[in-house]
Amino acid sequence: METINIIDSTLKEKLDALHVGIIDESHRHRGHKAAGGGGHYQVVVVSPRFEDVNLIDRVRMVYGALDGQINGQPKLIHALQIKTFTPAQWENEGRPQSR
Repeated sequence: METINIIDSTLKEKLDALHVGIIDESHRHRGHKAAGGGGHYQVVVVSPRFEDVNLIDRVRMVYGALDGQINGQPKLIHALQIKTFTPAQWENEGRPQSR
């Protein structure tokens, strides 16, 4: 299974995510020896489980959900940029506007 699909299904399953947006930025880091085979990703996660949870704990929740992909073998994720939203936040400020 492709890493993006693994990230998507894992976050939807473990965090009850209503929306997961993933951008693979691995191509920008070719030859980055410290990556150890893992890719570089940006993720946007919208989950009702983020209600009344501060930003740092939301990020910890995402890292916890993806621990197997970050620390497992094979290492699928080397770097992860995370944005989190509750459904209300996503509706009011996070969702890209239609043009």
